[in-house]
Amino acid sequence: MTSTRIVIKDDQQFERLEAVRERHGVNWRGMLIKGAEQLEAGGVLPSGDECLGEDG
Repeated sequence: MTSTRIVIKDDQQFERLEAVRERHGVNWRGMLIKGAEQLEAGGVLPSGDECLGEDG
């Protein structure tokens, strides 16, 4: 089995991602797959830090 390690910048960023994951009822793998599907379907996302809600 292949694995991927994701380093999350800080606790605030982790809490935000965890809340999204829980709200949609997916595990981390499911959240990554759904995000990839959205991008492949032409989903428009902000770029860079804007996507993570950071001030720069």
